[in-house]
Amino acid sequence: MLRRYVREDWLAREPDLAEREAEVLDLLAATPVAAPDLVAVDPDAGACDVPAVLMTWLPGRPVTAGEARSARGLDSWLERLAAPLLDIHAVTVPERLGVRPYRPYYLDDDLRPPPWTTRPALWDRAIVVHRGPAPQGPTGLIHRDYHPGNVLWTGDAVTGVVDWAVASRGLPEADVGHCRLNLFGLAGPEAADRFLARWQTLAGRTGYHPYWDVVAAVGSAPESSNQVIPLFGLEDFLHRAVSQLRS
Repeated sequence: MLRRYVREDWLAREPDLAEREAEVLDLLAATPVAAPDLVAVDPDAGACDVPAVLMTWLPGRPVTAGEARSARGLDSWLERLAAPLLDIHAVTVPERLGVRPYRPYYLDDDLRPPPWTTRPALWDRAIVVHRGPAPQGPTGLIHRDYHPGNVLWTGDAVTGVVDWAVASRGLPEADVGHCRLNLFGLAGPEAADRFLARWQTLAGRTGYHPYWDVVAAVGSAPESSNQVIPLFGLEDFLHRAVSQLRS
């Protein structure tokens, strides 16, 4: 499988994407994480027309929440969706590797309430949180873009997790919040909350700071800045998270 990095705007922000993904795939080869194996990398477009990563092909395909609800049962699907995070978050990242520390998306941008919002004060509060300090705790590898579209299934089994370009070193909750945002849009608030509950049970965790939902939502807003309406229930998800913050 050849992954070619063709988006010029993304490469302008992060020109070392191919190199970073290759480094993470190499790290994961000795772990239980079901990720592709690295074959070769062309970080500077010396052999390909753009930066690229050659990796092994994994069997399976993404499964939607709708398919899971009708064929497997939503709770079972959510639990199996949460389970790979335990292996990912258990990976120790050597200091010698260039895996970057977690930072909220678009942290250095001049973020404003999106043009489609009818609740600018909500976004103003959320942007302050997005720029502020993150909760502290033990860090490890995080996928950074964990959601159902990046998880492959064969039957009832997860057969792989793909798209490691933005993997980072951070708290596990960063992956949980990002997946919750996606589940909220794809299957509604109940699915997002049940996913959190399944992950907490599997990981032996209690408590969850709404910061992680806020930064997931604010970090996704620039992707919909040209839209006339919010995408995937984004603003409703944000409202729920901000309402749980302490004043």
